[in-house]
Amino acid sequence: MLVPARSDAALAARTSRAVRVASVSTETWLLGGLVALGAVLRFATLGAQSYWFDEAQAAHELHLSLGSMLHSFNAVETAPPLYFLLGWVWVHVFGDGAAALRSLSALAGTALIPITFLTGRELVSRRAGLLAAAFVAVNPFMVWYSQEAREYMLLAILCGASLLFFARTRHDASRRNVTCWAVFSGLALLTHYFAGFLIAPEAAWLLYVTRKRATAVAVAGLLIIELSLTPLLVAHAKPSLLGFIGVTHLDTRIQDIPVAFGLGPTFESSLLSYGLIGAAILVAILIVLLIVGAESDELRGAGICAALAACVLVLPIVAALLGKDYYLERAVIPAWMPLAILVAAACTTRLRAPGAVLATVLIAGFAYGLVKIDTDAQYQRPDWRAVAHSLGPISGRRAIVVYEGGLATDPLRLYLRGVPWTRPTGVLSVGEVDVVGYGWQTVGDPLPSGVKLVSSRRVNDYLVERFALANEKRLTPAEIEARAPVLLGPWAQGSSLLVQSARTAG
Repeated sequence: MLVPARSDAALAARTSRAVRVASVSTETWLLGGLVALGAVLRFATLGAQSYWFDEAQAAHELHLSLGSMLHSFNAVETAPPLYFLLGWVWVHVFGDGAAALRSLSALAGTALIPITFLTGRELVSRRAGLLAAAFVAVNPFMVWYSQEAREYMLLAILCGASLLFFARTRHDASRRNVTCWAVFSGLALLTHYFAGFLIAPEAAWLLYVTRKRATAVAVAGLLIIELSLTPLLVAHAKPSLLGFIGVTHLDTRIQDIPVAFGLGPTFESSLLSYGLIGAAILVAILIVLLIVGAESDELRGAGICAALAACVLVLPIVAALLGKDYYLERAVIPAWMPLAILVAAACTTRLRAPGAVLATVLIAGFAYGLVKIDTDAQYQRPDWRAVAHSLGPISGRRAIVVYEGGLATDPLRLYLRGVPWTRPTGVLSVGEVDVVGYGWQTVGDPLPSGVKLVSSRRVNDYLVERFALANEKRLTPAEIEARAPVLLGPWAQGSSLLVQSARTAG
């Protein structure tokens, strides 16, 4: 009697599961597939590229004690503290390897996919939400910063959540929606100063539309957060920390935005000169598709996205023209999601055929960017891990002169054991002088007396040359750097010096 009863129960359980699976909407399955695809693109190659300068600086800071991390953050960082506080906890739970540290950004980047769907659905339509989520899943720019151990993907997801609850609060200014909008907006402000270029117009819009006390209180709270960050902003806006931005002309950085948003941040080629032209053509196509094919609600949602994205992209340019130039493609990442929803809205109007063609072209371009980044070292981060490996083991103490300057020092300090984090001073006793230069340079011929070339290796565009000294020399850092162009030249400006000791390298 028990066997039939158990069989009936098992059959009922299987039937119940089948009914639940069958009841899941196609929309949910598609969104789940996009999330899975986005997670694979982000996590599968998370540790493949080595750290670059900014990541190495963060990796060093986050493995320190909390007090030391905060002291270092205050001295060298240029963003508010939220990412570093979360990252410090993350590293002490999951470890400080490249994949472990970057997984915080990868998780945020994966979670941004469903948030984009929900926001697109709220502002435009379900179809637009799904397509915008697909854009986020496969876009090289979003994948790149999902694999970077910095604050940019945390900024993207917090701004995305802010936009989601902004959209909901427009229709329903309930205490829950207003509170969620204020919380996510405040966290975004605590992640990056540029979040304010999205949060400020959202706040003004909600104050005008809702005209409720709860909204006013929420906006007042955000103003308090912004005011509390002002002293930190002033301290961070120093030429010693942000002077690198002005090295590239503002016009070039503006032209870089369309190419970076579409193909990834490392496509610094002749494409840049066509970036604004391509963006103008795309805008014209979007306007036609929206005006001719969109319903009034869809057009209104697309207009909101366009206005908010324009604030994020244009207001920093105005600030730059007024003398406060901090314009970078990664800093304006809050504009990416509203732009994705805007484009998706245009692609999913009643004009299905041209919209489908545009969406296909864009996704094909994203796929091209992903493949290019994965297969061509030119479009990847500098491979300082391979450079460190090429320098090989040491038996005493050696000096390493790097022609790439300060951009190389922090990554190499992480990948080479026995290298102090601070710049060497005083007189140094070294038995080897190594030079990390460029592929177009040549080894000195003849070499100075008492110097022998030990090894020569090429790592992508870099040359790694090791020179042994017949007798250990006592030299100052300036004297060592002055010898480098004699060993590997012609001279490259902006070199940096590292000193590695075998006693601490093991």
